[in-house]
Amino acid sequence: MAVMPRDRWEKATTFDQYVELMKVNKETMQRFTNEVEISADDVAWWKKQGKLKVFVLTYDGCGDALYNIPVLAKIARLAGNVELRVVQRDENLDVMDQYKNQGLYRSVPTFIIMDENLNEVGNLKERAEAMTQIMEAEQLKVRRSLRDQHLDAWRKEMAKEFRTVVADKKRYP
Repeated sequence: MAVMPRDRWEKATTFDQYVELMKVNKETMQRFTNEVEISADDVAWWKKQGKLKVFVLTYDGCGDALYNIPVLAKIARLAGNVELRVVQRDENLDVMDQYKNQGLYRSVPTFIIMDENLNEVGNLKERAEAMTQIMEAEQLKVRRSLRDQHLDAWRKEMAKEFRTVVADKKRYP
């Protein structure tokens, strides 16, 4: 079953159109797209995949989009058989809500890879899994370090918050 009607795909902005419309990070997106290098082996692999269409949901200020969309844009340019459309997430919530990260989050960028009939081949949300693991490990180090650096203040704030929870019958969502 098609992810979207063909006319919706056709009306969606191409990567170049999207970049022209960007309000923030435009120059960086252009520079990153020019800088990224795709190996000859990767280009050859992509060329063997047949015609593919990729619908990307994002927004201009997204850091992951700034780093990840240029990789696919360069693949599309070099391989020639990959068509790329990039759209604003908040203008396409009906599609976004079908691809929520962990069923909860409207994560961007979300890449929906389709065959020439707009049937889904696969999708990727935010970034490569290996990069997520690296980021989470580094974030854990930072959180631990901050807790250690501010241990007394941390404990005082927790005591205060526990008191507030009971006194105000506070419930976290």
